[in-house]
Amino acid sequence: MAICLMSRVDSLAGILDDVQGLSNTARLSLVAHYDGRVGVSTNGNVVESWVPMDGNGNFLPNMVAQSMQRGSGAADLITYDGSSRLIFDDTGIIADGRYLGGELVNSETRNFTIFWLGHYKNNAPLASLGTYAYNVGPNSISHQRDDGAGGFRVEMYNGTTYHGDDITAFDGIDTVWSTVITATTHDAYANGVNLNVGGNPVNSISSNAGIVIGAWSNGGYDLVGEIRQMIIFESALDDEDRKLIEAYLSDLGGVPPTPDPITILPPELAVQNGIAQIKWNADAHLLFSSDLVEWSIEPEAASPITWEMKRDKEFFRLAKEFTKVPRGVVLRTRFASDTYREIEYHVDTGDLFFYGEQAHGLDYYGGANDFWWCTLNSASRGSGLLEFLMDHNEGAALMKSIAVQEGWTTYTSPSYSFIVFEPLPAQKSYINHTAPPSPGQTHTTEAYTADYDEIANNRLCFVLYRNSANGISYVGVGGPSLSNVVPLHPPGDGSPNNDNGVRIDIALKSVITLSEADKLKLINQFIPLQPLYNDDTQAYFYEHGPGF
Repeated sequence: MAICLMSRVDSLAGILDDVQGLSNTARLSLVAHYDGRVGVSTNGNVVESWVPMDGNGNFLPNMVAQSMQRGSGAADLITYDGSSRLIFDDTGIIADGRYLGGELVNSETRNFTIFWLGHYKNNAPLASLGTYAYNVGPNSISHQRDDGAGGFRVEMYNGTTYHGDDITAFDGIDTVWSTVITATTHDAYANGVNLNVGGNPVNSISSNAGIVIGAWSNGGYDLVGEIRQMIIFESALDDEDRKLIEAYLSDLGGVPPTPDPITILPPELAVQNGIAQIKWNADAHLLFSSDLVEWSIEPEAASPITWEMKRDKEFFRLAKEFTKVPRGVVLRTRFASDTYREIEYHVDTGDLFFYGEQAHGLDYYGGANDFWWCTLNSASRGSGLLEFLMDHNEGAALMKSIAVQEGWTTYTSPSYSFIVFEPLPAQKSYINHTAPPSPGQTHTTEAYTADYDEIANNRLCFVLYRNSANGISYVGVGGPSLSNVVPLHPPGDGSPNNDNGVRIDIALKSVITLSEADKLKLINQFIPLQPLYNDDTQAYFYEHGPGF
């Protein structure tokens, strides 16, 4: 028997009546309210579709989300409890599944807000691959639970994956989830608590965006859990509006109120016979000072710390969030393609160290352009530190103009950003001079042996560049700068792209200047670490093949 809960229920007012005090911006930007109490069409308890309402409680059938089959996914993978809960229960077989899919009626925008009431289920099949509550765009704004850092954390994906805090504690418990994005920011909340999603995204939502509820797409990563409500705005709600919607959903779902922030207790300091010990019991940064004016961070500090006192005065305090930039902050992230590379940023000096393997191979890209290149982060894109630095670099325009002159002639689009590097003293660069008897093919190593000469690197233009449209980053050497050093155009493996004709050690350095406001935002977004790299850094050994 089919059940269609589509009639207007008098006891349910529209959300704009239920939530008093919303700003005019929020009210006018409401796209859809998927309310699990109404609009759910079923066959028995099997969900066939879900129709949202507008702010006045009128149904919007043109934004219906229909049950969609992937592979042989059974219809009863999405069921309804008869009151408000849509229950998603994937079989755990990647090729088979169910999700709800439709199309929103929205304007093209770079600002969006989505709320949902429900939960992810613990011990979900395929949890280590990530399970999605929704995906709009596709891949413009999404919400998923994925493994990481020893637990399960919130993630957002818009072509690049961005990680937030661990959310394992919310498994199986109805939670109010909120996500707010702007052109260059994203914030995710659970019951009003910021989940600290890292990275520095570039966001946009197309008009009439597709919506998938309960999966990533027809490609899987299905939700195992429940959804009771979903509310969508085509604007970035401010904190006041966001909290009003969160309070409404909390009352509706019986979610306990968010507790007040825990006060950080001051550290305990004891000195005996010139030996000092400091202890603390909080997840916070340890700062120290000798004059109460200039503060420095003790990165990766763990309680207790014991040391011999050598100053007349030493002061310590804890900080959950920085309000001023302390000295000594160093940040680092790792990304990878065939092997790993790291960047390390020293906030005090602006020094950016780029560290990776020896003799990294580059391929030629000609035509209107003239440069040698290779992908850096096809396997892993890191924490978002690189993206933040590229987007906030005060010298970005100058570096881009240098790169354009040095061979990236057609890369003037705003989606491309560049960092220009100098070689560290230990950096080595090479070219080959003789192509193999037959052109190279995939994975060939014939031209990778002793057929390389070291060349002077002091006039080479080393570049790290990124395409924000797809999140891919690359390393390269400018063709004109190479021609100034050697007249030979390296043949590489003899293929049209001259694969691996140039090889460079990833041991490079640049200076990235940030405003004080951006420094503060940066250090509150990423975890300070002990420094690993300096001017003496050498690329690590990596076996490319005989001779390298």
